[in-house]
Amino acid sequence: MKALIVGCGTMGRGIAYLFLKHNYFVQIYDENFQAIEKTLNYFKEYEKNLPSDYLKKLKVLENLNNLDKETEIVIEAIIEDFEKKSLLFKKLEPLLDKNCIIGTNTSSLSINELSESIKFKERFMGIHFFNPPAIMKLVEIVKSKFTNENYLNKAIEILRSLSKEVVICKDSPGFIVNRIARPFYLSALKMYEEGIDFKLIDKVMKIIGFKMGPFELMDLIGIDINYNVSKIIYEKTKLERLKPSKIQEEMVKKGYLGIKTNKGFYEYPRETEKFEFKNKLNFEGVYDIKNFKFFTIGYGAEVFDFEDEIETINKLKEMGFEHFVLHNYKFPIAKRIIDDIKLEAKEVYNNGIASREDINKAMKLGTNYPFDVI
Repeated sequence: MKALIVGCGTMGRGIAYLFLKHNYFVQIYDENFQAIEKTLNYFKEYEKNLPSDYLKKLKVLENLNNLDKETEIVIEAIIEDFEKKSLLFKKLEPLLDKNCIIGTNTSSLSINELSESIKFKERFMGIHFFNPPAIMKLVEIVKSKFTNENYLNKAIEILRSLSKEVVICKDSPGFIVNRIARPFYLSALKMYEEGIDFKLIDKVMKIIGFKMGPFELMDLIGIDINYNVSKIIYEKTKLERLKPSKIQEEMVKKGYLGIKTNKGFYEYPRETEKFEFKNKLNFEGVYDIKNFKFFTIGYGAEVFDFEDEIETINKLKEMGFEHFVLHNYKFPIAKRIIDDIKLEAKEVYNNGIASREDINKAMKLGTNYPFDVI
């Protein structure tokens, strides 16, 4: 089977590597030859995981006109720019067999609107891989209002052959993961604006069971990228609760973009605090114990409104908690974020965008959330 990957940035090269690893004949194309060189070096660096004859199954295209006419799937992974993607599809489609699937790896642009660039719209869909594509198991397939079930089923078959877990959704701002994950960042940013230390918010979320706190994760993703996704989703939904944060806007203006600029909410390099949980405890929700309250989803405990620190810690240890964080705000920080995440998940489900099963699967595999969101 023959695949074409257009765009050899971080995502494109990872997707091309994945297809090569699973014995596909892979064509790669990028207008920037430095991106091609980086991709070839990437394959060389990790060639121990590729078939020994992978170079025979790899073709670098200098011109899209040279693509193989028997190509069965195209994944577009160029810059997140609507006009550039549209122009590419108009140029590319006449070169392809009418049965070839055309997928875009966009994380936030409308699949319905992009499909207007395609003549045979029924073969077009979002095929959204997560970074890094070679490791992350999840792929979101996003149907436009024109996507045909035969092409959809063929795409599912191809993605499963790459050992991917697939979820299906209708076109909607942010699809599943980026829409439901917005409050993880936006609700945290609102609390920061209200005066709560961002380091405390991060620690609370990790103690509760998340792998990273929202501010650490924004720094990893890139403040600019995270902010732009929020902007796109807000512009499409006009929901006040999804309005982007002024804090991020100012950081982008100053060039504080996270790890890639050595400064975001944190300064880098830095050591990160991690928490391991041996067991999930049989506690979930808010508990009002004598002299303190706590919130948990079964891993660590967020203690708030407490009186005596030593007495509180001893009681938590008796209850089996290995990790906990104490603060004297009158409400649980983590519950506010989690409630907002669940509200977004309910919206996605109630609007028929995705099934309950696919919503929970997407959030566990795409963002490593330690609980069912719906």
